[in-house]
Amino acid sequence: MILKYNGPLQMQINDIAQVADYMWQKGWAERNAGNITVNVTEFIGEENKNLPAITRIPLYHTVPELAGQYYYVTSAGSRMRDIARNPMDQGIITRVAAEGKSIDILADKDLHPTIELPSHLLMHQVFAQEAIQQGSPVSAGRRVVFHTHPTELIALSHIKELQNTRAITDTLYEMHSEVKICVPRGLAWVPYEMPGSMELARASIKDLKDFRFMLWERHGVLGTGTNILEVFDAVDTLNKAAKIYLYVRLLGK
Repeated sequence: MILKYNGPLQMQINDIAQVADYMWQKGWAERNAGNITVNVTEFIGEENKNLPAITRIPLYHTVPELAGQYYYVTSAGSRMRDIARNPMDQGIITRVAAEGKSIDILADKDLHPTIELPSHLLMHQVFAQEAIQQGSPVSAGRRVVFHTHPTELIALSHIKELQNTRAITDTLYEMHSEVKICVPRGLAWVPYEMPGSMELARASIKDLKDFRFMLWERHGVLGTGTNILEVFDAVDTLNKAAKIYLYVRLLGK
């Protein structure tokens, strides 16, 4: 069976493709850099809820709060330039199986999900817990986990005096007034951990309740939110401020 693209689901997939194109055009997605997961449960439609699993993949850790939730997931090794052209050729729709012990790949191809999926699901679990505490459906909370490699922000992550949450946030706020509007909670600093590792995921979720955006040392940015275009816009604004900072430093100010 093939996924049926109702209007709301198609719009979500289109937005993901658009952001993937922005990432590539900005030079934030070299080779297979970056990954995206989006909770699409509220858009999946009854017509897709009985799709049989193409493959079932066990999870390293259980995420019971996510049981029955549907996610768009970029595939392992996928290029953002290719996702921009055809998001379902390099991405998949998955469902977290009962008890949150595994995921089912439902559409459209039998592709392996990004190696970051276990860490993404840890983050989505935090979002689910937030929603449940507020008495809301899981899919009504933060739905997007977005990772990319903005050049100027990565450059700032090498500067010793900026390697803490207060310093990096205050610096970016000072560079560009729009940053505080777009990212009012600031940018959390996460010291280096191996990309794709559960250590990096655990280091990130410690601050995930208080922050929506994080700078991973020598690696890139993690962005979360309810709308992938808005998450991209915030990261774009953060990186603009980082670029201004580097220009100011270059001018000797």
